[in-house]
Amino acid sequence: MVDVKAVKTPTRRRDREASRRALLDAGIALFSQQGYDAATTRAIAAHAGLNEQLITRYFGGKAGLLSAVYAHFLERRDNDAAYAALPPSGSAQEEIGRFLHWKHDHLHDIARLLQIVLPQLVRDPTLAPGFDNSITQRGAIILAERLDGLKRAGKVRADADTARVAQLVVWQSLSLSFLMRRFAGDRDREILRLIDVFAQEMGAGLATG
Repeated sequence: MVDVKAVKTPTRRRDREASRRALLDAGIALFSQQGYDAATTRAIAAHAGLNEQLITRYFGGKAGLLSAVYAHFLERRDNDAAYAALPPSGSAQEEIGRFLHWKHDHLHDIARLLQIVLPQLVRDPTLAPGFDNSITQRGAIILAERLDGLKRAGKVRADADTARVAQLVVWQSLSLSFLMRRFAGDRDREILRLIDVFAQEMGAGLATG
């Protein structure tokens, strides 16, 4: 005898996952093209070819969809694995500089979506924890681990709080590579110079010599 539940459950799960992905992709497209206010849930659902009520069911509404869209977008675009695969650096300055250059390129890719996300954080503070995590945690853990490796090798001060340093570096990357580019113009040469200066100063503060 065929177990109907055993047959239907995996199919329903696949359908749910496919519908959720379709809504996320539609959200990325319409939020990026039209902005948060102009992109309606009806239009997003229509773009995905699904019922509008599924946005509430899966994400709790438009704000929840935006939060999920941002996380989904980062998963698609993020190249943490590529950064993690790089060979170890010889100093904290080199490691921080390399991280900031990598983050600079990544933030350039997601700049349009960040322009939509950040104003929503001001309007709806309840979204902040999820966005804070997605912005700051990606890459910061890897950077902290690499700085710990330099600490074990005697190239970073033993009392250095590498996790805190990594978080500071990530927020500095947001300031330099997104906010400065957004409000001061696309001045890559100046931004890259400031990145190198910041890495040099941070590296000097962490060095054991």
